[in-house]
Amino acid sequence: MKTHVIPMLALSLFCFTAGAQHRSINFEHTAWKDIKAKAKKENKLIFVDAYTTWCGPCKQMARMVFTNDTAADYYNANFINAKIDMEKGEGPEIAKQYNVACYPNLLFIDGDGNLVHRVAGSMPVSSFVDLGKTAKDDSRNFSWYVKNYEAKKTDAAFVAAYIDAISGTCLEPDKELMQYFSLQSEKDLWTEANWNMINNYTSDLHSREFKFLVDNRVKLGEMYTEAAVNEKMTHVAESSLAANVRTKPFDQAKYDLLKQQITALHIPGGKQILFESDLSLAQRNKDWKTYTELAVANVDTYYSHSANDLNSIAWDFYENVDDKAALLKAEAWARQSVNIEASYPNLDTYASLLYKNGKKSEAMATATKAIEFAKKEGYPADEYKATSDLLTKIKAMK
Repeated sequence: MKTHVIPMLALSLFCFTAGAQHRSINFEHTAWKDIKAKAKKENKLIFVDAYTTWCGPCKQMARMVFTNDTAADYYNANFINAKIDMEKGEGPEIAKQYNVACYPNLLFIDGDGNLVHRVAGSMPVSSFVDLGKTAKDDSRNFSWYVKNYEAKKTDAAFVAAYIDAISGTCLEPDKELMQYFSLQSEKDLWTEANWNMINNYTSDLHSREFKFLVDNRVKLGEMYTEAAVNEKMTHVAESSLAANVRTKPFDQAKYDLLKQQITALHIPGGKQILFESDLSLAQRNKDWKTYTELAVANVDTYYSHSANDLNSIAWDFYENVDDKAALLKAEAWARQSVNIEASYPNLDTYASLLYKNGKKSEAMATATKAIEFAKKEGYPADEYKATSDLLTKIKAMK
């Protein structure tokens, strides 16, 4: 089983006090136009939990936050609440309309369909209630920044705050970042505030700010630690490669030139950055032959201690690779992921590869254990049904 992680988004840990919880957020289950009509009639905003079925943090929010009495009471009193799968029914069109780029995405929309506030990511109950209060505050919510941007875009402090707001939505504040740095002189870049802006948001390998970082890496390292400077250079290289890979039509010559430029920067871990980008490109192109060759040559070097990476790549092999030697390699990666972290997703992947490699008794024992872990970890039966089906297929093996 492949686990899904939201790129470039830090998810908060959940902390809860003991005690029974009896109330839940009441979500509407009618058509989107009817939800908007109800919101308009009651003069309330719509809170939309924009989720997908595969999003782990979405499930955690549903189990641990939406069923909390404090959160339920506040949201039921103040909002019309809608829980919408962004991959089914009206979801894809809503996701497109409001530019939903990651999950969970928490949207606040008025009865006319106008976006009022938004954030992305999971959070504890107290932050979730504060989120609702911010959405209702016309001097703090996301739409306030949107409405005031043109009038205030020469105010660096305002633009910086707007950039923070955009970044919390899983969208990219590229235009606003360019505007902010247009207000900063070369000398200004040395301030701590601008180091934070560069460190938090710069992602363009060819920008003035990244060149400043590279040219002054030693002095900046003395000021803000060498590790922080190296980490930022790594992030920019990764972001630039990822953006290039996503570009349509893909330009191989431009991609190769970018790799040469990154190599010339002598970033610590540069070889791993290039490997991961090439692997991502092969996966995107469904070039499983190249993907297999890259993984076999590099996974043991870079991912031997990462349960998530071992599990994810092993699952890709299970789904897309038929070479026997490569599948045995993937089986070893899956076993290692379980040794690092015995969890339902890792056990499920290991059982699947044992089955694909024809190892009936080991596959049966591991699939049974995976189901036990799924129950212990609180997965509903429909989420581990695929493992139950796998167990049935294993039992039928000759």
